[in-house]
Amino acid sequence: MRVRPAAASVLVLSSAVLLSGCVGQAPALQNLAGRLDGLPGVVSARAELAGGVLSPAEHRLWLVVDPALSEDEARRIAQVSCEGDVEVATMSIATNEDSLAPGTVLDVFSPESGTTCLSEPGLVRFAEASAAMQRLGEEFEGRFNVSLEGPDAGGADPVLVTLASTERARLPEALRDVRAELPGVPLDFRGTWDEDGDPATPGHVHLAALLDAETELAPFLPLVERAQELGTGTVAIEGGAVTVELRDDTPATASTELTALADQGGLTLTVQPPLPPTARPIAPWE
Repeated sequence: MRVRPAAASVLVLSSAVLLSGCVGQAPALQNLAGRLDGLPGVVSARAELAGGVLSPAEHRLWLVVDPALSEDEARRIAQVSCEGDVEVATMSIATNEDSLAPGTVLDVFSPESGTTCLSEPGLVRFAEASAAMQRLGEEFEGRFNVSLEGPDAGGADPVLVTLASTERARLPEALRDVRAELPGVPLDFRGTWDEDGDPATPGHVHLAALLDAETELAPFLPLVERAQELGTGTVAIEGGAVTVELRDDTPATASTELTALADQGGLTLTVQPPLPPTARPIAPWE
């Protein structure tokens, strides 16, 4: 079909407007990355620009901060991030260039349309989590994911802790250590024990805990540690309840022993029969 000249002009104009919007956003984003890159507490800041005739929202901003980021530095970074009028698809903030490395605190998210503005309370919370990570030390195998989105990011969403270990007994120890370093903070802990000894190919989550800010961990530990020793499957904590998944090789006396420990701690216990691998949940609340 032949396109009329008037229609062709509209198509050309539309493409030109879209391209100019993309190009027009690029210098602003690069300028913002440059300003952030010079701030105390920032290791590096870079803009990844969309190519071709794409929406400006396809731009990305990557920010690596010092693991020792202070609260004052976090507030200043948040203030500068709000000074630009730039739209990006993704923002990434991490304490390590390799965001998958153990000991990393990170958040990767899609900000609200038309902004690169970071939540100040969220970034302060990020700094507090990073300080806790440093106290855990270089031997800590896990990572923190701290949500920075929205005005309530300072305390609404739990800190997601993911950890893979070749030692099963390490999981409750790690949960206890994280809780000690982040008291009064909601936590979503997911610990994986690698049964094959290869941390690059971990199995399913063996210890999961969804803890409110005020939840005390101590009453759960005897039950959790004993369940691990008995060779159960997933152990999951939520509120005052514990769910334990049995395995084919779990001793027949496990249910009775764990029920007694739950009664001693004033906990609600649910025991699940062995599940096929394809049906294994990360945690019962998902």
